Amino acid sequence: MTEQDTAADLGSSLLVEPPTGRDDQTSKQYLRLRSDILAGKFPRGAALHETQLSETYGASRTPIREALNWLAHDGLLERANRGFRVRSGTPEDVIEIYAARVALESEAAGAAAIRHTDLDLARLERLHDSCCGATGEAAVRTGNFRFHEALWQAAHNSTITSLLVRLTTQLRIYDSGPPSNYGEPDVLNEEHAQILDALRARDETAAREHMRAHLERSREQRIRLFAGS
Repeated sequence: MTEQDTAADLGSSLLVEPPTGRDDQTSKQYLRLRSDILAGKFPRGAALHETQLSETYGASRTPIREALNWLAHDGLLERANRGFRVRSGTPEDVIEIYAARVALESEAAGAAAIRHTDLDLARLERLHDSCCGATGEAAVRTGNFRFHEALWQAAHNSTITSLLVRLTTQLRIYDSGPPSNYGEPDVLNEEHAQILDALRARDETAAREHMRAHLERSREQRIRLFAGS
């Protein structure tokens, strides 16, 4: 799997739905633009203009304009002169997002310990096995994301899931370049194993604590990399 394949895979989250109440063309352009942004086709800070995008995608300006507005609502774009630009953010933005993610995803892990079905657990175990067998940063990154996505589903809380999709999508824009936090796959897999053990035991407290520790380690690693850059 190439880096471009991985970015495209991450951009096509199974949990992402197009904006409700929009026509098919708007939904199509929304999903296409979102995938291309997360794949790094448009670098952080790049200007996006509806006229140019209309020509690039062979679509009329109205669905492009509506898709851009929804992507800004998602936090992937920000308004600029005569259009939008891909959100660039700062290290402080990443740390703030992590603070919210830690709170929400530790709660999701606790809920998953109580509410998961046999199918949820089987899916998580399969993804964990895949992560353990992954080689290379690209495969590790994809496997890690899919494991977390499956855990959100196992929590069976649509509000938490939608918020986590938004937060992790913003983080993946920052992941399009350094710093990367996927340099210790053995540690990452061991932390996933601890979370899985807590889910199997339906231990809400342990699941919440292991997820919190897992994400806080990732956050601290990012802080160290930011400090050294």
